[in-house]
Amino acid sequence: MKSKTGKRLLSAALAVAAVLGMMMLGAPAAHARTSIQDTLNSVKLTPISTGNSKYDAKLEAIVGAGSTYDRVLRGYTWLAENMTYDNYAPKDNTGNLWLDMAYGPLFTGRGSCKNYSAATYYMLRYIGVPGVQRWTGFVINRNGRIQYHKWNVVMLGGSIYLVDAQIEGTAYNRTGRVGYTYFFKTFGSYFGTTPIYIPLWPTFEAEGRLLGQSLNLLGASGRFIYSAIASLS
Repeated sequence: MKSKTGKRLLSAALAVAAVLGMMMLGAPAAHARTSIQDTLNSVKLTPISTGNSKYDAKLEAIVGAGSTYDRVLRGYTWLAENMTYDNYAPKDNTGNLWLDMAYGPLFTGRGSCKNYSAATYYMLRYIGVPGVQRWTGFVINRNGRIQYHKWNVVMLGGSIYLVDAQIEGTAYNRTGRVGYTYFFKTFGSYFGTTPIYIPLWPTFEAEGRLLGQSLNLLGASGRFIYSAIASLS
């Protein structure tokens, strides 16, 4: 009975993945016609500093000089080769939630998907790649397990690309090589493979400020409710 229920849930999840992929992420045809190297090297860059000299210097040391493609590939490779999965990776205290999350991967080589997607986000923006986002959703791994996950999406030239240095790092730790399986690939190319990505929504925390405001609002609401209850007692 449990087995049948599990299969039904997995089938439903796969259906959701297919529908969302078709509706939200488009077809992969453009990627087949133009290599990602050509796409990255032809894109108009808009470099965006992290606003923190320590992080900017670290990113510059990682990505180095060269073409846009070379710098992006170098940064991605570095993140994948320096990935020890850690849900309790050390964080910074810059006042920017996303930048604090990026501290673990950039300075200690440790973190979870939320940390590595933040580090990738800042790395790509520092280089100047436009259309960089962090997405929240689920992945279905080779064992059929559904797991909450965060990864990066880059919108370029009418195509939507997946970038996932954390899962790439997991594969690197297992095989000893970076296969670039999760480097600027269209979502459509993942149907029928593992892990299967189920995107739910882009994380629009505005670099942590919006989330911080939401938490402050929640805290204020909690204090209001507590005060109201206390006044009745």
